[in-house]
Amino acid sequence: MKRIVLFLSCLTILTMIASCKKNATQNVASVGEESKTAPVSQKSDDKKPADSDGVFVMRIGHAQTEESPRHRSLLLFKEQVEKATNAKIKVEIYPIGVRGDETEMTVAVSEGELEAVRGGDLEFVPKSMLLGLPMVADTLADARKLCYSDFVRDMLNAAEENNMRVLAVGDDSGFRQITNSVHPIIKPADLKGLKIRAPQIVATVNFINELGASATVVPFTELYLALSEGRVSGQENPLALIDSSKFYEVQKYCTIINYQFFPELMYVNLEWWNSLPTEFQTILTSCAKNMMDENARITDEENNAYIRHIQANGCEITTLTQAQRAAFLPYAERVWEKYIDEGYATKQDLTDMLAIVGKKVTW
Repeated sequence: MKRIVLFLSCLTILTMIASCKKNATQNVASVGEESKTAPVSQKSDDKKPADSDGVFVMRIGHAQTEESPRHRSLLLFKEQVEKATNAKIKVEIYPIGVRGDETEMTVAVSEGELEAVRGGDLEFVPKSMLLGLPMVADTLADARKLCYSDFVRDMLNAAEENNMRVLAVGDDSGFRQITNSVHPIIKPADLKGLKIRAPQIVATVNFINELGASATVVPFTELYLALSEGRVSGQENPLALIDSSKFYEVQKYCTIINYQFFPELMYVNLEWWNSLPTEFQTILTSCAKNMMDENARITDEENNAYIRHIQANGCEITTLTQAQRAAFLPYAERVWEKYIDEGYATKQDLTDMLAIVGKKVTW
């Protein structure tokens, strides 16, 4: 009998221990779930567009130097925005590709990891690439007429499909020119066999290749080194960038051909934009227009100075006459036709755009 009582007593104790262990395990699991959910809650707090003082941070990335018109006009934007909002929008500018290349920064804006990028990837507004077709504009006045047209404004809404809004559009530091380290470029045949760095833009690549050169992709942040090492024999960019990036140190010849310009888009994250008070949206829109006007002013005022400075540093300048430039037009028109044939835009799109500057499709 004593053995039975002892057995029952031990069984009771063991049951109590098992129950305690089960409760302890449940408590540990509960603590573990709290640990997992805490970071999620913190992450949600991190995504708040404004801090506890109601300050909105606007981080803007771009790939150009601090001497470029883009950066200098962004400094004006920062000054005007912070003043007009009583510092309730704090603008932080990240130049020289420190936040990645232009595609990476545009993706970061789309995903909300960056509030804005200037000079972002045009592929996110595909029809904007029409403006980058070679020789669609003969003057910067015509280029800006295109940028500020209803034709362009209507196409910019496509950015919203990628969670972005285009805050401003202008020309990217004026016309693009061609430099190289082999010989002067005066006629189309002079490009034959040259290895020319070009951005990943279909129209640019096709035009360079149509002229008999080999279009080669090199990130802008690596371009100076690639030129100095001879990995590419030339490149094409606006005078402002040729000068501010000191390409004249590693290039012997520069041709003023005015063959192409790109629209410069300033993307902002759409969710961030929608979180702003209406009055702040109005301020940003106004300041962005002033910024692009300042960029154009710097470009117009300093282009001649850029030419003199590039030349003074040992780079030979060749400015094409109207007749010499016209010799490149048939190659450009081939690019236009190929661009339409490959489905990047319609012939009607091209017709409507050219009509703005008094041109027309010839095929």
